Amino acid sequence: MLDIMEIRRDQVMMQSEFPEQLTAAFRGMERMGNPWQAQGSRMEWAAPLPFEVPTVEENPDYEYLLWIGCSVSYEPRAQETARAMVRILEAAGISYGILAQSRCTGDPAKMMGNEMQFVELAEANIQDFREQRVQKVITLCAHCFNSFDRYYPELGADWQTIPHTVLIDELLADGRLQIAAQSDEKITFHDPCYLARHNGIVDAPRRVLAAVGQLIEMPRAREQSFCCGAGGGNYWGGQGGTARISDVRTQEAMDTGADKIATSCSFCTLMLTASAGKHS
Repeated sequence: MLDIMEIRRDQVMMQSEFPEQLTAAFRGMERMGNPWQAQGSRMEWAAPLPFEVPTVEENPDYEYLLWIGCSVSYEPRAQETARAMVRILEAAGISYGILAQSRCTGDPAKMMGNEMQFVELAEANIQDFREQRVQKVITLCAHCFNSFDRYYPELGADWQTIPHTVLIDELLADGRLQIAAQSDEKITFHDPCYLARHNGIVDAPRRVLAAVGQLIEMPRAREQSFCCGAGGGNYWGGQGGTARISDVRTQEAMDTGADKIATSCSFCTLMLTASAGKHS
């Protein structure tokens, strides 16, 4: 993977050679702080909630920063995840806050070879976190977690980053979060590459799912999971080959006989949702 990233850096930054589809994502991160090229309020995702989501300024004694990033701000499925996580934090009595304005972590830029753009976004985020005295960060997307935990420390970041599934698992274990009743619903879990394959986080999400339903494993799982197809900037750059990776993965999930497919990454959710729609 490191060799591939080095080749991409050379092509993007030295030779200015890259797929035309990536231009829009680069432009969006440069001008608007997100690869979706989206503008408008970043707080609209919270509007359906029956309570106000506090910012770190409104709750200066917060323990956790709930990182919203860019996908939650503009993608409906990711917004559902964020609202559910806020309800969990409220139910567990966790002190938290968000940044009213947040930009992309820069993960797409880095993985597509634009290291300079990644560094600019990362340094801006690190400065924001320092100003708000951030010590603990909850991420809702595996890509955000991987960037914060793996690449940001090289630029001076010193906070603890926690994937939301790991925190939920801890809250259940501590008894701060209660499950009313376990369902008979069958659930299969798709491991995001940036949690399982690259960071070895495989047990926590499974314990959470097993607490609410009946967990069914896919053939390729845990550290040997199969990619959803969005990694490395492919969500914007497109995929080659004769079959879409997300279609193959979704079929594997459906073949388990599960009622639902669960994952813990914004990009995986988008890719699998799109492919599942072809089967409905």
